[in-house]
Amino acid sequence: MRVGFVHPTYPQGEGTGATHSASRIVFELADRGHDVTVYCWADPPADATFERDISVRSLDADGSPYHSALQLDAALRERVPEFDAFDVVHSYVLNSLPALGEVAAETSAATVLTLNAYGAVCPKNDLRYMDREPCTSNGLAKCAACSVATSGGHDEDGPLYRSASRLGYLKLVREGERVADRIDAYHALSPHIRETYAEFGFPRDRLTVIPNILDERFDRAHGSDFEEPYELLYVGSLDEHKGVDRLVPVLDRLNGSGERYRLTVVGDGGLRTDLEAAADERGLGESVTFTGWLDNDDLPALYAAHDCFLYPGRWDEPFGRVFLEALAAGTPVVASDVGSVAAIVGDGGVTTDGSVEGFVDAVRTLFDGDAAATSAAANRTVERYRADAVVPQFEALYERAVERSDAVER
Repeated sequence: MRVGFVHPTYPQGEGTGATHSASRIVFELADRGHDVTVYCWADPPADATFERDISVRSLDADGSPYHSALQLDAALRERVPEFDAFDVVHSYVLNSLPALGEVAAETSAATVLTLNAYGAVCPKNDLRYMDREPCTSNGLAKCAACSVATSGGHDEDGPLYRSASRLGYLKLVREGERVADRIDAYHALSPHIRETYAEFGFPRDRLTVIPNILDERFDRAHGSDFEEPYELLYVGSLDEHKGVDRLVPVLDRLNGSGERYRLTVVGDGGLRTDLEAAADERGLGESVTFTGWLDNDDLPALYAAHDCFLYPGRWDEPFGRVFLEALAAGTPVVASDVGSVAAIVGDGGVTTDGSVEGFVDAVRTLFDGDAAATSAAANRTVERYRADAVVPQFEALYERAVERSDAVER
């Protein structure tokens, strides 16, 4: 197939999980003989070379006074005639929905949108009303009030910029919902994502669940001995919706039980200073290591050297790549039971209610039992996320999208 792919940055770029997921799809499709042209939201370095035979085009997204998502929308609309050359146009950027609707209306290409979070229905992208509770409905007044009221905190650009940005997103959300029925197929990362978008009125019969693809760099033998001091690991942003404020209290309670635990925190964010201060206040400074962000190439060995991966998130996690990374390295997972985490982790770990007490009990149960057996189960669980299992699902999705596009009168 001739595939036009809208990428959140550019192939092989570092950054978010979405960047790596999108790149993996692009390269795997090229390996299977598809003709792939990647439209990049961020310009690749001038000297960039790519591992696979793909074409790369810059979107030259600029000109918006207050948010890059509007720049992307404008840039895609300018390129609409180009997309008529493809069998399928697949966007991995949620905020491209309005422009993708224009592609569907004005070209013969089938259209596919990845739903990897909640940005097509929530300007904050997390569906947490006032940062306090899950949100089950949206609207102009409700979303505007929530976007502005929660725009303070640790954002380095300040609340005014953040408010303006979110109101820009709200504009795209409302425009996208008006054209959602034009899109031929939606790729949902998890069952929870599928059900959420269906409840918000997206066409249920066009929502297909396809998981993330395992990054096989993390596929290695587990290296820890599951003996004291137990080594705990967190990898991700240090923000409120990730529940990282629970990490230090969990560690404190565990060490108070008479057993010895240490914690490594990989990542950065607005709560890092608070976490460091909390560890010092509780006398845990020597038991916690804050590394900041690390290169992806450094992470596989780190996972494999730890006894347990902790995920204390509050929001309904769409599909964190960190779970696959931990499972592939044989590192048992203890996570909040949010979104589809339990289904993703399977027998490779356990989920809990997200409370400090729940995490303490779950971690103790893991190490009181057969943690090595859970590690082996993690390795088995990850098999269904290998490229050979996942990429054919994208090919089938594209074929269905093309069939629908051909059957629908534009």
